[in-house]
Amino acid sequence: MKHATGVKIFSCTMGASLVLGGIGAITPALAQQWGADAPACANGAITRNAVDYQKIANVSGSFSFTQDTLTPADEVFNLFGTAVTSMCAKPGYAFDKVAYEEYYLNVGGMVDKVHTVSLAELANMDEKQQQNMRCSCGMSPALSMANVTGVKVSDMVELAGVSPEANTITFKDKDGYGLPLPLSYVTEKEALLVYQIDGQQLPEGERLQVWIPDTVAKYFTRAVTDIELSVSDELPPVEGPDAEYRAKVNILNTVNGTFKVGDMISFEGYADDCGNQVTAVEFSLDGGETWTAFDTTASGTDSWVYWHFDYVTEAEGIFKLDVRAVTDDGTVSPLASSMVFEVEE
Repeated sequence: MKHATGVKIFSCTMGASLVLGGIGAITPALAQQWGADAPACANGAITRNAVDYQKIANVSGSFSFTQDTLTPADEVFNLFGTAVTSMCAKPGYAFDKVAYEEYYLNVGGMVDKVHTVSLAELANMDEKQQQNMRCSCGMSPALSMANVTGVKVSDMVELAGVSPEANTITFKDKDGYGLPLPLSYVTEKEALLVYQIDGQQLPEGERLQVWIPDTVAKYFTRAVTDIELSVSDELPPVEGPDAEYRAKVNILNTVNGTFKVGDMISFEGYADDCGNQVTAVEFSLDGGETWTAFDTTASGTDSWVYWHFDYVTEAEGIFKLDVRAVTDDGTVSPLASSMVFEVEE
């Protein structure tokens, strides 16, 4: 028996393997997202798409998790260029390329004086911040964790002298697109104007983005050129993820080949609820009739739960591993993540 420890390939004794399909973003094509309401056939196996899945109740295995695993920068850039921009940040995602030296940010509206700063000046500010932060779409499964570098929004608006009456802030791109937010929310969350991800400059058309902890990505305006301070009679609401995208969970492996009885299969993936604590990750090998829960109450809320689950195969057949997450308010993943694999004698 071989227990895989590599980053990209998870191997077993007789040639079968699990391939890591990218740390973050969209559910892999082979991962079927469905719950415990699968139809059952007479012999007790689960039937879906003409496949009979064998059942093992109360699946057991070795579980661990970390919170410092990050999505590679190129995958984060791809996420912004596809799922987040088409469903979250802005309709359409074609931005004019702007040279680093020619990119400027204006802070205006209810301020003492409009303040303009170049991207180069912003990047050279002494108050720069570097931290891990999530980018989670509220209308799709898309999710990533990234190490971002930028400056606090609060530091920038202070340079312009904010009017005491201002209670709303809007981050706009060159076309004027942006969603208003309560100024107090943005400052309390310590939102950042981000110009680097994983030490890399952002693409030419999106030199500067706003990232806000515990906030869905539709508020992450790309290619920010203007920050506008204003007064609202009623503070704009801050919306969270749609109900079906609470307690996100994902298996990041894809299957390559067939396993043997006694092989150890190393699964990995993430669970996250955009600022709410994930208190457990649960696994099922019988279509959701029984779930084995692993405690994650030691996790923090500022990063995803990146989990590892090692399972030693017990019998031959075709199996489907379902994974779901549970949060501190009792929310259970509306969309479980699944992986189908085959075991031979």
